[in-house]
Amino acid sequence: MSLFEKGVSGNPAGRPKGLLTGRAKALYALDQVVSKEENIELIEGALEKTLREKPMWFFINVIMPLLPKETKGVLETGDRVIEWKSLVSAADVAAE
Repeated sequence: MSLFEKGVSGNPAGRPKGLLTGRAKALYALDQVVSKEENIELIEGALEKTLREKPMWFFINVIMPLLPKETKGVLETGDRVIEWKSLVSAADVAAE
């Protein structure tokens, strides 16, 4: 015998509107910390330092996750220079 009846929701009303998930609560708390002026200055300094010291790591781990999926680029080997090809908007991709 099954614990749940097939085809019947165990929570027909769903999650109540306005109820924050754990992830949403964590993002809200992070936003509160990051938006403080003194923390913005710390973050900017850390980003600049990391960019100077580890440019490839910075590009791969900080910049790339923030870019839209439609972004195209080539990471050159050897001297490890990034060759930027294009930034295509979602509208341009959809038109193709």
